[in-house]
Amino acid sequence: MLDVTDLNVSYGKQKVLRGVSFELRQGEVVTLIGPNAAGKSTTLRTLAGLKRSDSGKIAFDGSDMASISTAERVKCGLVLVPEGRQIFPRMSVHENLLMGAYHRSDRDHVEDDIERIFSMFPRLRERSTQRAGSMSGGEQQMLAIGRGLMSRPKLMLLDEPTLGLAPIIIEELGQIIRNLAKEGLAILLAEQNAVMALGCADRAYVLQSGNIVTSGDAKRLSEAPEVKQMYLGA
Repeated sequence: MLDVTDLNVSYGKQKVLRGVSFELRQGEVVTLIGPNAAGKSTTLRTLAGLKRSDSGKIAFDGSDMASISTAERVKCGLVLVPEGRQIFPRMSVHENLLMGAYHRSDRDHVEDDIERIFSMFPRLRERSTQRAGSMSGGEQQMLAIGRGLMSRPKLMLLDEPTLGLAPIIIEELGQIIRNLAKEGLAILLAEQNAVMALGCADRAYVLQSGNIVTSGDAKRLSEAPEVKQMYLGA
């Protein structure tokens, strides 16, 4: 589904990603974990087309993404749920979901998909006419994911979805991610909360200072002494 090879990205003279390579398959949850400023968000923004790479290759669903705009990437099935959620606070929940389908031509099926989102997130149904900005952080994160799903993606990029959320909501979010993967959605999760990320991922890559320093099965990495010491507080 996704094949990233030797990706290098800079902000001015500062190199943020250095030769990053990884892959992701359909129906798989892969996580990028690492400290703040490790390059996790930059990786996702580059995949989404919001940041230009210096060099390297991004292949998505068999196509080279080098010359593909962000909007076209969404149409191809690659969608980013950004850090901080970035919902439209003055719009209602329903209107936010409609914005997720702005590029779709099958308008007759949009309301059917909103109904699917409401079935997945019952709290959003209860608040469908409420201004999104007045909801709790957890509800806004559910809305951000629902808005992303409205584009009917093949791959969802989740950037720090647990930021500022209560533990019970984080646990619920992890289950939602696993359920989406079971339905065939590929998910790339960038997350500082290593406990949550390794708990719901199939595989993991550890980023430090723009380099992938280790990778492997998520359960195996969660038991590795160096990972436990650095990221799991053990």
